[in-house]
Amino acid sequence: MKKAFYICSSACLAALAVCYGVWVSEQKDIGILSVVTSILVTLLFGVLLIWLVKAIIDAWFGKRDEDTVRPLLRTDGARRYEVLKVGAYILVSRFVVFLLVYLMYTAMHGYKGGILDTLEEIWKRFDSPSYLGIAERWYVTSGDPQYHIVFFPLFPIVIRLFNYITGNTFASAMLVSLLSSVGAGMMLYKLLLIDYSEKISKFTVLLVFIFPAAFFFSAPMTESLFLLISVTCLYFTRKKLYLFAGVFGALAAFTRSQGVLLMVPMGIEAVRELIIMFKTKDKNAWRGLASRLTGIIIVPVGLLMYIWVNYSVWGDAFKFLEIQREHWSQGLSFFFNTVSYQTDLFIRNLDKVNVETAWGLWFSNLAATFGTLIIVICGAKKLRASYLGYFAAYFVMSIGATWLLSAPRYMTVAFPVMLALATMCKKWSKKIITIVVIAAMSLLYTAAFVAGNYQIW
Repeated sequence: MKKAFYICSSACLAALAVCYGVWVSEQKDIGILSVVTSILVTLLFGVLLIWLVKAIIDAWFGKRDEDTVRPLLRTDGARRYEVLKVGAYILVSRFVVFLLVYLMYTAMHGYKGGILDTLEEIWKRFDSPSYLGIAERWYVTSGDPQYHIVFFPLFPIVIRLFNYITGNTFASAMLVSLLSSVGAGMMLYKLLLIDYSEKISKFTVLLVFIFPAAFFFSAPMTESLFLLISVTCLYFTRKKLYLFAGVFGALAAFTRSQGVLLMVPMGIEAVRELIIMFKTKDKNAWRGLASRLTGIIIVPVGLLMYIWVNYSVWGDAFKFLEIQREHWSQGLSFFFNTVSYQTDLFIRNLDKVNVETAWGLWFSNLAATFGTLIIVICGAKKLRASYLGYFAAYFVMSIGATWLLSAPRYMTVAFPVMLALATMCKKWSKKIITIVVIAAMSLLYTAAFVAGNYQIW
C-alpha cells in the first residue's frame, strides 16, 4: 500500500504542478504578492491531496477503521429527543439572527417600518430577487429577468409550492429557508452520529450555524435547502441506501451545480463497501454493485433536468453557460487563479474610496479560501475519506469559479470544514475560544452585510 500511496500521491501532485505551471506561464503583469498567494494555496491543496490519497487507500484497503457504524444513541426515544433538541436550537438561532439583523439595520439606517418590511428590505437583494422572480414568473427570455436562467430551479419551485400556504413569495422563501435550516441541522447531526461522538456531532452543528456567513441560511437563497438535501444524500449513503441517496443527490444537483459533486463521496463509500463484499465473498456483492452504481448514476439527472429547462425555455441546452460568461464573467478556472486576481484586487482597492470593498469582498473571499483549506488539512486525519474527497472536489469547483464573489457563502455549506474544526476541539477551553472567535467574526461579517456598502455576496 505504501507503493500505491507514493504512486497515486505523486501523480496527483504532478498533475497539480503541471496545471499551475501552464497557468503561470500564461500570466502577464502579475504582482509578486499575487504570485506568492497563488503558490501558497497550491501548496496547501497539494498537502490536502496527499491526505486524501492516504485516506482513500487506508479506507479501501483496511488500515483506516471506517466500517464500524456507531449506535446513534442508546434508545430510539433518546435519539428522537436529541435530534429534536438540535432542531430546536437551530430554530431559536434563526430567530436570533432575524432579530439581530433587524436591530443592526435599524441602528445603521433608522426605523423604516414593521419587522417583515424591514427584513424584506434587508434580505431581498443580490441573488434573492432572482430566485423570487423565478418563483413568480418562471424563466423568461426578455428583459433583465432573462439572466435568471443561471439560477437552478428547485429552490424557486419549493417557494412556489409554499405560496399556496402563505400567498406571499418573499414570506414563502424565508419560510423555506427557515425550515430547511432546521432540517439540515437535524440531518447533519444524524449523519455525524454514525461515525462521531455526540459531543463532536453537536459541536459541528453549532459551528455550522455560527460560521461567519451562516446568516445566509436565513436568507431567501439556496444555502439551507442545499445543505439539507446534500447531508440527507450522504446520510442514506452511509446507511447503504444508495437509491435514496441518488434521488437526494439529484435534487441537490437540481438546486446548485455543486450538487453533482456528491457522486464523489458516494463513489468512495461504494468502492470501500464493494471491496469488503467481494473480499468476504458476500453472495449479494453483484446486487450491491448494481444498486450502488444505479444510485451514483442518478445524481447527474438533476443537472440534466436543469439543462433540459434551459433547452425548453431558450432552445439552447447550455444557455446558462453563455449568460454566466457574458453577463457575470464567470466560468470554471483554477482556484489558484482565483486567489491570484483576488489578491491583486484587494491591494488595488485599499484606498479611501474602495476600502470597504477591499475588506468586505476581496479579503473575506481570501480568508474563506485559505481558512477553510487550512482547517480541513489540520483535521484531515479525523475525517472520513468520503468527506475529505467531497471537500476537495467542492473546493476546486467553488473556488475555481472566475470572478468569484461568494467564497464565504459557498464554503458555509461545506460541513467537513466545521467537522474538522470540531474534532480538534476536545477540551472545553478550546471549544470556548473557538466559539468566541467565530462568533465575533460572524457578528462583524453580519454587520458588514447589513451595512450594505461592503459588497457581501
